[in-house]
Amino acid sequence: MGDEDSDDEADFLLVNWDLNGDAESAGSQSEGEDAIIIFNNNVDSSKGGGERCGTPKDIHSVVRRIGSPFLCQRTCNMEVNVLKHQSKIIPDERSTEARKNACIMCNIIDMRQRMNAIKNHMGTMAQCRGSSGDALREAGSICALLTVLWRLVVQSNGDDSETTALLPQMAYSDDGANFVSKILCGNHLHLRNDGPSFDGIVANEFDMTALDLATSCLGSLRDLSCGSASNRAAVLAWTPPSSCKAACIENGVHLLSNYVKRYDQWKWEEILALEQRGPDTRNSGAANECVASTHRGKKELRLLTNALGAIRNTSHSTPDVCQEMFDHGLVDPLVWRLMPRCLTKNRQSTTIVSSLPDVSLPWREACFRAAGSLINLAEKCPDVAHQLGSDRELIHLLIETWGGASAMAFDQAKTSARALPLLHLGLVAILNAAADGALAEGLDEVMVHVLENEKMRKRVAQRREDERKLGQIKHIIL
Repeated sequence: MGDEDSDDEADFLLVNWDLNGDAESAGSQSEGEDAIIIFNNNVDSSKGGGERCGTPKDIHSVVRRIGSPFLCQRTCNMEVNVLKHQSKIIPDERSTEARKNACIMCNIIDMRQRMNAIKNHMGTMAQCRGSSGDALREAGSICALLTVLWRLVVQSNGDDSETTALLPQMAYSDDGANFVSKILCGNHLHLRNDGPSFDGIVANEFDMTALDLATSCLGSLRDLSCGSASNRAAVLAWTPPSSCKAACIENGVHLLSNYVKRYDQWKWEEILALEQRGPDTRNSGAANECVASTHRGKKELRLLTNALGAIRNTSHSTPDVCQEMFDHGLVDPLVWRLMPRCLTKNRQSTTIVSSLPDVSLPWREACFRAAGSLINLAEKCPDVAHQLGSDRELIHLLIETWGGASAMAFDQAKTSARALPLLHLGLVAILNAAADGALAEGLDEVMVHVLENEKMRKRVAQRREDERKLGQIKHIIL
């Protein structure tokens, strides 16, 4: 997929030993190198299938493995609390499986194995389109991908009022990590380093792996939803494995919307600069970038970009999906991503930035996907068209997204019929809603110009079609 993380899966333990190995003896450094080799062997086995997460040719088995509960979600909270206070080695064999499920290293490997299975079987557009996409849907891939995304953002604790997310918090609080980084099973206990940064580095790797897994799932859903009405319907038809009132997620549309709303009120620059646990050693070349960023920030932006792509493709020509997105309140977050406003109730005026980002800014693609989502929603949902048609600046931005700077030109004499693009039906719906009273003071010259150009394009297209048919008739007669 085009939005995949291009970074290699660097060994995060290598960072730990580099940070703390300067004052260590040669013997301890050798032990660290041995630990790195052992961990790399675990990662390599996950790429090839491994014992715990194979990638058999039977796609049904792969899909079932992808959608199965995470290791940490197979251990009840009481067992985890016991593990927190026990010694490093648990002699009771009955607790071995619980410790393995709670081991942060095992969970990192488990998530990486799922991510590799997704990339191997549904990681490209060719694998997700046509008959291949239909086979994946029939095997339950859409359900599995949505279930993984659901398990990452909400884990029911048996109480509808309480949930635990495996994705990192947008702003870290003082109550600790989302996952207990100090628990290691017997297979990984020897990897522990007594340096002060060990827990932070391991917890950060867990966060980054969770973000990568969510990004892979969203990218595959984006590709599966492209060009397949059946796959888009399957997204809406999905229901979560268990009920959780606090999460407010009842179907796949709600879940995808949740991933966009995750970044509500966070500006693009703030997302890129999100803090992470442990040192940011992988963010090389940051000094040459136009915007300050962290390794985590880049992954968060990629996740949001994939989520917007999934929203755009899922909403294409699917009225029930579009209406559900509107009812779930997704339009406002999409508009805010394009036109950030200060929503403080006490302020009467707001500062609006309504121009598309420059090509040098890393969130440009995300903005285009957000704009495409709004246009798709407006095509099949009159409520969305009326809401968007009431904002003049937003209409101008959507016109610019659709046709570029040339769409804002007024010189009809220089307008070539051949150069006129097809006006998206969603934009037609927005402009018609604006003309019907949604927009105060009516259409301006830019909007009228766009509609006149579309009429001209239709006349030219109709004339060419008539000429083509006339040519066919002459050929038959002669």
